Amino acid sequence: MNVSDMCIEAKVGQMMIFGFAGLEADDHVQKMVSEWGIGGVVLFKRNCRHARQVAELNQHLQTLAAVPLFIATDQEGGSVARLTSGASVSPGNMALGAAGDPQWTGLAARVTGSELQACGINMNLAPVLDVSNNPENPVIGVRSFGEDPQLVAELGAAAVEGYQHYVAAVAKHFPGHGDTSVDSHRAMPSVDVSMERLEAVELVPFRRAIAGGVTAVMTAHIYFPAIEPDPGVPATLSSAVLTDLLRQHLGFGGLILTDCMEMDAIAKGFGTTEAAVRTIEAGADCVLVSHTPTVQRQCLEAVLEAVKTGRISEERVDRSVGRILAAKERFVQPVFPENLETLDIGFHQDSMANAAAAAVTAHGRASLLPLDKSRRLLVVETIAGAETVAEDVMDVPVSLGGELQEMGYDVQRAFAVPDVEPEDMEPVVAAAAERDIIVFVSQDAHRFPEQARLLAELAAMKPLIVMGGKTPYELRAMPEDILYLAAYGMQPANVRGMAAVLSGKAAPGGRFPVSV
Repeated sequence: MNVSDMCIEAKVGQMMIFGFAGLEADDHVQKMVSEWGIGGVVLFKRNCRHARQVAELNQHLQTLAAVPLFIATDQEGGSVARLTSGASVSPGNMALGAAGDPQWTGLAARVTGSELQACGINMNLAPVLDVSNNPENPVIGVRSFGEDPQLVAELGAAAVEGYQHYVAAVAKHFPGHGDTSVDSHRAMPSVDVSMERLEAVELVPFRRAIAGGVTAVMTAHIYFPAIEPDPGVPATLSSAVLTDLLRQHLGFGGLILTDCMEMDAIAKGFGTTEAAVRTIEAGADCVLVSHTPTVQRQCLEAVLEAVKTGRISEERVDRSVGRILAAKERFVQPVFPENLETLDIGFHQDSMANAAAAAVTAHGRASLLPLDKSRRLLVVETIAGAETVAEDVMDVPVSLGGELQEMGYDVQRAFAVPDVEPEDMEPVVAAAAERDIIVFVSQDAHRFPEQARLLAELAAMKPLIVMGGKTPYELRAMPEDILYLAAYGMQPANVRGMAAVLSGKAAPGGRFPVSV
């Protein structure tokens, strides 16, 4: 279909990417696609039970669309992965940053892209290109490749290339979410640094991705005083950021997508509906509204009204729709659920575990490796949780204790939540008294004082090995004279990679990609 053949309602519809609830296409979804003519949908964990169900859902959605849909999801790997059943999941960006090899990153991205394509997903809202230069960042953390802009750029380019064998890649969050101490899901952050600093740090990975042909860039709901002259206006609504910087200065000719316009940084400060108009005025091509049907309809109507009244020119809309149709021509394909049968998921999962093993980073008592099978182990696992709105509560089908048991180790298992309650410490301490070595799976112990206190008590009792399941910034809270093994994630790949290191089947060859 050509832009010139479309009515204005169809054109504006193409600029909308909406989310929905449920595992099936209900009346609202069918109306969005068949009557409103939206350009795409975004899938979350709530939409994904397993790979076959996702493929069948996407096949049905495409049959409803007059213009083929973008079907997007956040399959970043690590702590942000919407599809986990019937698929392999990358160990995550910071793990790949620790491995430090573009080949591992490219492999993980190709595997992920092939699985998404087989499920009918044609756009991955990844890679994250934020440079992790703020240990207090509440939302990026292990989603970043690390603190070195050149490393982030190199691995980000490898990820883009790998994904785009199969699906459109979306670099995010432009111009950089790494140096914030506020989660833009909750409020609007500000990054108050000079333009020289932005050029030297935040923009480096995006320049590389653009040079590598990334299909799309996602905006950040963050205020950058060095770029935007109007106080408090975030990048998503800033023509200085989206048009002057991204389009003109960096020369990006692909798609500009917003982050979700229902996040508090936008919804509370500007109103999602008005912001939908303002982001297009600023230069965005696609407006992402993830959750609320009434808000989605209001955004569509507001943009249509802005075009009809001349606030937004039809020529401006045509440029966006032209870019949208060009990207769809490249990446949108018919969906055939039976294609899932051609994937070697077992091989994919082994590949991800090997990448995770290459990432494991050791600090401290290396003499504790490999674990001696004559020693009795207590494996304490913190239950995988979601610390931010961006993450899902992980359904991890493998455990470190279980993996070690299968390898022939004498394992007693115990469990705790990251924010350990004092009364829950007693049975763990009692169990530790009866074992020879303690292996503890931690989650950001520097954020949870009781978790850190339990670790100190255990370290005073027996030799202690800690598997770091989130950011390695927690080393500041670790007791001395332990072996700390950073895994940077808790997905099955991370757990299996850690088990390989503990058993001596793999060496911990990773390096910390952030200062700890």
